[in-house]
Amino acid sequence: MRRLTGFRALAALVVGALALTGCGAAAPGTAPPPVSTVVETNEFNATDVMFLQMAVPHHRSGLEIVRLAKDREVRAEVKTLAAAIEVTQLSEVDSMTKWLADWGKPEVAGDDPQLHAGHGGDHSTSPDAIAELAATGPAEFEKAFLNLLIGHQHNAVEIAKLEKEGGINPQAKDLATRIFDSRTAQISQMLGYIG
Repeated sequence: MRRLTGFRALAALVVGALALTGCGAAAPGTAPPPVSTVVETNEFNATDVMFLQMAVPHHRSGLEIVRLAKDREVRAEVKTLAAAIEVTQLSEVDSMTKWLADWGKPEVAGDDPQLHAGHGGDHSTSPDAIAELAATGPAEFEKAFLNLLIGHQHNAVEIAKLEKEGGINPQAKDLATRIFDSRTAQISQMLGYIG
C-alpha cells in the first residue's frame, strides 16, 4: 500500500471527514445529497443580520477550538471530526461575511452585553474557556475538548433556530437549516465518543 503525502493526504483526510459528518458524496447504494435550490436574493430583515453577526464570531471561536485538536493526542475519529468542522466552518464564514458585505452590514453587531438580550443572550464560547482548554494536559484534553465543543455546537443550534424562526433571506435560512442539522448530528456523534 502506497503512503499518501502532501496534497493527496490532505484530500483523503477531507473526503473522509466529510463522509463522517454527513457532507459530500453519498455512500454507495444511497441517494446523493440534494442540490440546493435556494434562489439567492438580497432581501433580508433584522433577524437575518443578527443571525449572521452572531454566527460569524461564533464560528471563528469554533475554529479556534477545533484547531487545538490538530497537534494533540486524540482518537483518529475525533481528529477527523475536528478537521471536517474546520473545513465546513471556514466555508460558512466566507459565505456569511460576503452576505453581510453585500447588505452593507458590519460583521459584528457591537460589544454591548445587552445587545443579544432579545435573542436569548450571547451564545459565544468565551476566550477564557478556549484558553483553559488549550492549557489542559494530555490525559484530560480529549474529554475537555469534546465537552467544550458539544456546548459550543449546542449554541450554534440555538443561533440557527433564531434564523429559522424569524429570518426571511433564503440563503441565510438555508444555512441556518444546515447548521441546525449538522451541529445536532455532531453533538450526537461527540456524545457517543464520550459515552
